[in-house]
Amino acid sequence: MDALELIRQFLSEHTSTDPARLTPEARLADLGIDSFTLLELIFEFEEAWNISIPNDTETPETVQDLIDFVERFRSDTPAPPTA
Repeated sequence: MDALELIRQFLSEHTSTDPARLTPEARLADLGIDSFTLLELIFEFEEAWNISIPNDTETPETVQDLIDFVERFRSDTPAPPTA
C-alpha cells in the first residue's frame, strides 16, 4: 500500500472527507485534518510501515507534504531481515 492509498483509507474510516478531494496539492486543513487527526494518521503510518517518526519534525500542510514526510522516514528505516 502506498502513502496516498493509506491516507485515503484512513480518511474514509475516520472522517467524512470525500476521497476524490484527496489530491497531492490539497491542504490538510481544507480536508478537515486537524492536529489530532494528523497525529492519528502518523501513528497509522508508523504501525503500517514499521517506522518511527520523531515528535519534533515539521508539520505537513498538504497531502504531498505528508506523503513526502512519511516517505522520507520510510526510506531511512532499514528493511527487516529476511529469513
